[in-house]
Amino acid sequence: MSQVKTLYKITPKDLHAHIFQVELTLESPNPLGQVFSLPNWIPGSYLIRDFSKHIISISAQSGGEEITVKKLDKNHWITQPCDQSITLQYELYAFDLSVRCAYLTNERAFFNGSSVFLKPVGFEGNPCELAINYPTNNMLGDWSCATTLKLKSKHKGFEIYQADNYQDLIDHPVEMADFTRFEFEVSGILHAMTLTGQHTTDIARLRADLIRICQHHIDFFGDDVPFDQYLFLTLVRTKAYGGLEHKKSSSLICSRKELPTEDKPEINPDYTRFLALCSHEYFHAWWIKTIKPA
Repeated sequence: MSQVKTLYKITPKDLHAHIFQVELTLESPNPLGQVFSLPNWIPGSYLIRDFSKHIISISAQSGGEEITVKKLDKNHWITQPCDQSITLQYELYAFDLSVRCAYLTNERAFFNGSSVFLKPVGFEGNPCELAINYPTNNMLGDWSCATTLKLKSKHKGFEIYQADNYQDLIDHPVEMADFTRFEFEVSGILHAMTLTGQHTTDIARLRADLIRICQHHIDFFGDDVPFDQYLFLTLVRTKAYGGLEHKKSSSLICSRKELPTEDKPEINPDYTRFLALCSHEYFHAWWIKTIKPA
């Protein structure tokens, strides 16, 4: 018998106020009161982040009626006992430009699941389904969605993705924007990179260099590649740098000067620094994400 899915829906509710709205529907909750929690940290960045501080409102319904939600501590909530499905609805503030949290403006939407999706305690192993809504107005450009979550279906205004369980759900960051995307294959595996922000990148050169880097890692570790696709999500800024690994992707931030351009064909320290960042996070798909110290 298949497990019941935990359903999530995320909506960029207010681009100017940086507010996401999330709905979570759970069948057969704990009849003594269902506990929900949000992680305090994100794998790959080993500091307490207290993502729950960004939740600004939360409510719950069951059987068509509102039920009480009580906060237990900084990142746990419990609903009143009920014997029907529960739908939580909460809003959270998203204005963190790092690779660790969530961000929302009229230029882009970005989030890690660990900072936006509450976990129904006791149901962590259930498969999850996520509906991602596009903004309805005020966004700049023609937005697309980039993630390595398993795509179930695309619709006008929203897309539906699937995850094996809660841990899988929170290990695939999502980027929504009018970004540049290019693809390439390495050892028969589809790879892609998105570039969000203003840039004049020499895509052909960057693609060729990434192919060499990725092929080197695959050759080094052998043919047992731990992913069936890989995505580099890159935010281009005037001055910034950082990265975070995930099981099938990495979130990167780079300075505009670190990207190659056709008018500067020579090797330089800035471009080398960006390629080193890509290589470093890609390496973690094996070491840490797949191979762990005993």
